[in-house]
Amino acid sequence: MGLILIILALTVALVLAVVGLVVIVTASAALGLATAAVTRKLPLRARITLLLTLAAAPAAALVSTLDIPTVWQLAAWALPFLTAAAAGAAWLAFEADKRRAPKLPKPAWPARRSPAASH
Repeated sequence: MGLILIILALTVALVLAVVGLVVIVTASAALGLATAAVTRKLPLRARITLLLTLAAAPAAALVSTLDIPTVWQLAAWALPFLTAAAAGAAWLAFEADKRRAPKLPKPAWPARRSPAASH
């Protein structure tokens, strides 16, 4: 009976850890996307600086709030920081791609008329 309780406790702990990671990653990604989306009017350098600053804040708060052991502090800090930074950078890249001038498509045939139109 004791082994079953240990396995059950480990399973519950693992499920809670996975749910916690999902919540942290989702909130960090939302923070990165929101930061990049809201700062549209700022210059790119200011947007990147603000994104990195706001990505570091919840990461530092997570490490200090949860009282994580020293061995795991870097990993616990890196997960929300990298998630927020990657989501914000993806949004900035999407906007940059949208702002590029559209390229004119090349004609399908080099001549003025297609071969099907000559018959």
